[in-house]
Amino acid sequence: MRYIAWLPAGILSLVLAVLLAGWTESGRCCEIRVRVPEGNSYVPFTIQDASGKWSGLSIELTEALLQEAGCTPVYKALPFARGLYSLRIGEIDMMPNMTITGERKVFMHFIGPQIDETVFFVTRKDARYAIASIDDLKGLPLAVGVDRGKVYGPEFERKRAADPLFRSRLEEVNDVDINEKKLAMGRISGFLGYDYNVMYQMKTNPLYRDFAIHPFVVHRDWVYFGFSKKSVSPEMLARLQEAYERAARQGVFEAIRRKYTFMSPSADR
Repeated sequence: MRYIAWLPAGILSLVLAVLLAGWTESGRCCEIRVRVPEGNSYVPFTIQDASGKWSGLSIELTEALLQEAGCTPVYKALPFARGLYSLRIGEIDMMPNMTITGERKVFMHFIGPQIDETVFFVTRKDARYAIASIDDLKGLPLAVGVDRGKVYGPEFERKRAADPLFRSRLEEVNDVDINEKKLAMGRISGFLGYDYNVMYQMKTNPLYRDFAIHPFVVHRDWVYFGFSKKSVSPEMLARLQEAYERAARQGVFEAIRRKYTFMSPSADR
C-alpha cells in the first residue's frame, strides 16, 4: 500500500475508487438510493415535512431494513413509472411497496414481505354502483382512475391485458391526487387506492368528505421491498436478505406495521 502514492494521478484515482467501492460493498457502510413519491400523495406510507425529512410507514420499514444491513437511505423523489424505469437501468437501487409480477422479476429482486395491502375502489358517496367483480368496472358510466405503472393484483392485470374494452375504461395518471380531483369534479366514476393511504385520507383530507369506499375489494396481498438487478450486487442482495431475516425474527417490521393498523380496515388479516 505504501507504493500507491507513487502511482500516476489518474491510476491512483482509479485504484482508490476501486478500494473504496470494495469497502462500501463488503463493509458495514453503504448508501442505498430509494425512490419516494413526489409530495405527500401517499401518506401515511411516505410523509415529507417542511424541512425535507421523510417519515411514514414505508419509510420506517425501509430504514429498519437498511439500518440492520448497515446502510443509509438516500431518498429520490420520482413519479412511480419513472421510478420503475430508474430502477430498471440502475439509477436508483430500491423501491418499497412492490407487488411481484413476471415483468418486474426481469429487472428487480424482491425481499419481504413488507406490508399487507388491500386495493379499494373509491367513489363518491352519492354513487350507487353495483360491483360484484372486476369485470363490472368496465360497465360504469365514467372511466376508472388508476396510477400509471402500478399493478392492482393478478386478476385485475389479466383483465387489463386481455380485454381491450376494460383497458379503454381505465384512465391513467401520474399522481393519485389528480384522481382525487377528477372524482371531486365528477369526471371519473372512481379510482383505485391502497388501504392505508385511503383510510388516512378519509380521516384527514377535506377533499374526501364526499368520497366513500365501495364494499367490493379489488385485491388483497402482500407487497415487498424491490431492488435493482442492475445496481445491487448479489453480495449486497444477500446482505440485505440476511438483514431482513434478522429484523423479522426480532419482530421489528411487525411492530412498525402495528403502529399504523388503526388506519386500515384490513389490519386483522
